[in-house]
Amino acid sequence: MSSFSQSFSRRSLLRLGLGASAVAGSAALLSACGSGSSSQQSGSQGGSLNGSKSSANPNGYSDDGKNYSGLVEYTHYEGALNYEQGTVEHPPRNAPKPKVTDALSANTVTGFHEAIAYFAAAMDYLVKTGSTDAFSTGIQLSSKTRSEVDALSASILAGVEKGSWYVNPSASYALSSAQPSIMSDGNLLFKGKYTLDFGTEAVAEGKIQPVVASASASASAEPTDPSEDALVSDAASPTASATASAAGPASRVTVQECDFRGRYHADSKMWELSVAYGATVQGGAPSASAAASGSASVPSSAAASAEASAEVSATSAAS
Repeated sequence: MSSFSQSFSRRSLLRLGLGASAVAGSAALLSACGSGSSSQQSGSQGGSLNGSKSSANPNGYSDDGKNYSGLVEYTHYEGALNYEQGTVEHPPRNAPKPKVTDALSANTVTGFHEAIAYFAAAMDYLVKTGSTDAFSTGIQLSSKTRSEVDALSASILAGVEKGSWYVNPSASYALSSAQPSIMSDGNLLFKGKYTLDFGTEAVAEGKIQPVVASASASASAEPTDPSEDALVSDAASPTASATASAAGPASRVTVQECDFRGRYHADSKMWELSVAYGATVQGGAPSASAAASGSASVPSSAAASAEASAEVSATSAAS
């Protein structure tokens, strides 16, 4: 699977083009997913969670008897939960910020899952507000994953500075199996899906505008070099594309396959996560349009990503 950073900045920049031109008043939101990735697994599964140390399971991970499949939820947050959606006057604010717990430091399957849940909450916080503060503690990110998180933040904040933002975006993750797999290097792997919901409204040019489906919007896959992070086994081919449906709220929601690879660091007692994204299984890039000015499509190819970065700077996940 491609690296987290490649997924963020090279393939998945979703631009909100508004007004008389596709560039004027635009806001950028970088989706945390690549449209396609290498299907090659260079870090192949090395064994089951049998609880004994071996070449396949050097850390002795064992099945903790829990079923982690389904939506990943984090339940520990800082302060009062008084989240406010965005308005014409301000972007979303007071988003729930995840709080570090002792469970994050456990070198167990439970600790790995807690780290993923923390990451999911930190991503939602980032998408809503542009802040990377939640990633500064609790977990570690691989260098590529960290660079993409920083780039996403910078882009979101650049859009806010220009007066453009989504009213109520959200990011979430769901896992596909009850327990993780063990990679050949002894690290853990959870396969799952990433969902980015743009919400129904956006702000640009000083007014609320609906986020609508764009029949021409598509998320095009790029070929990527196989690497140790290439973990999605059912990813789309390098030339595959996912096109947004022209009708219905579902087209404002993008769902993509993803892998969480976890490495535990005994010195810091923290999990390091590397997140890679695969095929788009639902949706595409939406657009927002004003009733008077018409709609603009939202390109998400590598070229569009570079263009958008130059125009409004690269999008980063919200605080």
